Amino acid sequence: MLRRRQVFAAIALIAGAATLWAASRMVWATLTVTDDLSPVQAMDVHGSDWSPWLMPLALVLLAAIAAGAALRGWALRAVAILVALCGVLAASPAVSLLIGGDNDSYAAKAIDLSPRFRLLLVSTNDWASVVVLVAAALAVLGGVLLLRVANGDRMSSKYESPAARRAELEKKTFREYRERQREQSSDPESSAPESERLLWDALDTGVDPTDEERERTDGA
Repeated sequence: MLRRRQVFAAIALIAGAATLWAASRMVWATLTVTDDLSPVQAMDVHGSDWSPWLMPLALVLLAAIAAGAALRGWALRAVAILVALCGVLAASPAVSLLIGGDNDSYAAKAIDLSPRFRLLLVSTNDWASVVVLVAAALAVLGGVLLLRVANGDRMSSKYESPAARRAELEKKTFREYRERQREQSSDPESSAPESERLLWDALDTGVDPTDEERERTDGA
C-alpha cells in the first residue's frame, strides 16, 4: 500500500511539474499598444513573464520525487508540507488573473513595456488560469500522498504483524541460544539438532527458551 501511494505521489508530482511548465509557456495576456508613430502592435505576455516562479516551483516538485524515495519520517513529512505549500503558491497568480483587478498595469510591467508605448487594450487568457489551478491541485495531491506515506511508515514500524514479530523472535532466540551454547560447551554441534528441535517446540508453545536458559545461567 505504501509503495502504491509513493508511486501515485510521484505521478501526481510529475504531472504537476509538467503542467506548470506548460503554463509558463502559454500566453496569459495580449497587449494592444501604439506609439502613435507606427501601426498598432500586439504583445504577448507569457506565463513565465506573469509569474516568474512557475518554473522554480516545477523544479521543486521534481526534486520532491527524489526526496520521497530517499527520506522517511519527519523529513518526508516536511517535504510533503513544502510541496503542498508550493501548490497553494502556484495558484495565487491564476486566481489574480481570474478575478481581474489591475491586470492592465501588471501585464505592462511583466514585459517591461516601454514608456513610449500607449496601452490600448489588454486581453487575458482564462485558460491559463485553469491550467495553473490544475497544476496546483496536482501538487497538493502529491503532498498529501507523501504525507500519508510518511505517516504509514511510522504506523507500520510501530505495529508489526504477528508473523513478523514471530520471525524476529525466532531469529533472536536462535542467535542467543547458539551464543550461549558456544560459551558453555567446547563441542556445541554434537547436540545441535536435538537442541534446535526443542527450541522449535518451545516457540510453538509461545515460550522463549532463552529466558529459562538465562535464569539458570544467572542463578549459577
